[in-house]
Amino acid sequence: MAEAHAAGRRGIPLLACCRHSAAMILMLQALPLFVLIVLLATGRAGPLLACGLAMLACLPAALLVLPTASALPGFVGTALLQGGWLALIPVGIIAGGLVFHAAIPDHHRGAPGGAVADTLFTAAFLLGPFTETVTGFGVGLVFCLGVMRRAGVSGIYAAMMALVSQLFIPWGGLGPGTTIGAALAGVPAADLAAASAWITASVLLLMLPAFWFWCGKAGHAVPLRRRWTQTAWALATAGALILWHRVAPWELCGALATGSVLVVRLLHAAPPRSLAAARQALVTASPYMLLISILLASRLWPNPPRWQPLADMAGLPANHALFGLWLAALLQLARGPRRLARLGHALRRAGRPATVLLMFVLFSRLLSNAGVPQGLALTLAAVFGRAAPFAAPVLAGLGGFLAGTNVGANSAMMPLQAELGRLAGLPPVLLPSVQNGTAFLLVSPQVTAMAAAVAGHGATQGKIWRLAWPIPLAALLVGLAVIALG
Repeated sequence: MAEAHAAGRRGIPLLACCRHSAAMILMLQALPLFVLIVLLATGRAGPLLACGLAMLACLPAALLVLPTASALPGFVGTALLQGGWLALIPVGIIAGGLVFHAAIPDHHRGAPGGAVADTLFTAAFLLGPFTETVTGFGVGLVFCLGVMRRAGVSGIYAAMMALVSQLFIPWGGLGPGTTIGAALAGVPAADLAAASAWITASVLLLMLPAFWFWCGKAGHAVPLRRRWTQTAWALATAGALILWHRVAPWELCGALATGSVLVVRLLHAAPPRSLAAARQALVTASPYMLLISILLASRLWPNPPRWQPLADMAGLPANHALFGLWLAALLQLARGPRRLARLGHALRRAGRPATVLLMFVLFSRLLSNAGVPQGLALTLAAVFGRAAPFAAPVLAGLGGFLAGTNVGANSAMMPLQAELGRLAGLPPVLLPSVQNGTAFLLVSPQVTAMAAAVAGHGATQGKIWRLAWPIPLAALLVGLAVIALG
């Protein structure tokens, strides 16, 4: 240790003092992720404390790449500043999404009519996902279970079907997780979202047999003819998700895909029979139409001014979805009563998730700047050779299950995935797309706890995990197929 400090004073990289011990270097590089995973997996600490301790565990790895020990404070300060800037957009979107949700009157949140099995399908595959893409933060799951409860279905199988509503997490709340993931992987967010659309569409279709099984267990068996009809609607949704990325801003593609198919399905199932009914339908849809109109109109602004306080980080344009979401939320809020009370309640709700998100992003930036993803990717490549990229779905699943949010999972694993793909010579967005929005998020402790609590009637996390195996299996199979096809 004294030799290392002396080397630091002479300006010799501290890594040179440890070249004789590759195992020690690997151990120090793996320590931050090990600390995070163990603390979250064992429940010994919540996400805030786990991230804080994992950030401290990054410091020994940082010392390996710094020229002197005295450079550590500057390194930490730079990483925290960069992480804070990266977290600004997702934090703002989470808060804006909750304000927007609080501004929507309760009577706007009705249930579709028709057969119960069709109502359950619409809630799980369209209504819940649409709400999640607009607001985020699991609101789509709660909304979906509310519709199911009004249709007379609750308990464990309602919880299972409602998990499907979270598949559109890459676009949830206008995609803060995808934004962070793209920044950490060094790829355009639009490219990452477009590649993720193929994966989400594939998993969505694979969920149909599981949904039919759960629906039957809930007492509403889906006959063969109706299964073909629901398959057609699911195919339309999957195709719309892929095609919208060719013509629309990527942040809106989840909402546009689910929303456009949802409108057609609802009109087909229960067309308005009078002018009053048509007017009521427009009133119900007006908050979402307002948001989408503002976001689409903002993209017509050519060359908007850009806020870029950090020269080496991407700037924030004035027509970003963050500003459009807040404008729509405040306009919608101004139309109703108790404006300040609802605004304050929504911001208080945003406090904890925003803080957790910030900690995950700060941790990720420290990890990346310390060279940890590069070191671990080199080790995986050396051990597994050409098969190393096939570890990506497992890494994505581990991060998604433990973090419980797309931002958290991407913050923990995206730099490693990007470096692993680069070493293997794969397209830059391939492994990041496997990571982004992994369906393992749907069975994370955070999501399953919410589903069990809202579903009620004996639903527990343990029961959900025993029944939810088709979800991670589909994510794993699709991820492996994507890597095999290259």
